[in-house]
Amino acid sequence: MRIDDYNAAKALTEKLKQSLPIKVKAGKQFLKTLKQKGEPANPDREFEIDFVGYSGDEGGIMCGLKEPNSPENQEKYVSSITHLKIDHNHPLASEVQAYQHQRIHKLMLQNSRGFTAELMTIEPTKKKKSAKGFGN
Repeated sequence: MRIDDYNAAKALTEKLKQSLPIKVKAGKQFLKTLKQKGEPANPDREFEIDFVGYSGDEGGIMCGLKEPNSPENQEKYVSSITHLKIDHNHPLASEVQAYQHQRIHKLMLQNSRGFTAELMTIEPTKKKKSAKGFGN
């Protein structure tokens, strides 16, 4: 199952490249990653996208991030755009949100189909013939 419409994802990637830098905030999954690294996981923490690339169905649209308000912090991050919240005032915000929604929906379908397909491969147990009484 294809996750992304390749042409649409590439077109959005090119539009995003033309409008760099883009202000974003971390989504739930990116906040979890920050927390695991021992960094402050503040949902109001702002990041700036300074690189955009398309990595296919595996990762989707990938973004290089930095903190614009902390010039002393030279750490950079990489995240799928699916795990970021774009500024609602950005001209591409609605396109990005539509891409995120579509991608998350298809990933959920793929994951549920994977589970169902796994269940379908399990062979049912054979029923024993019912005996009529003891020893027969």
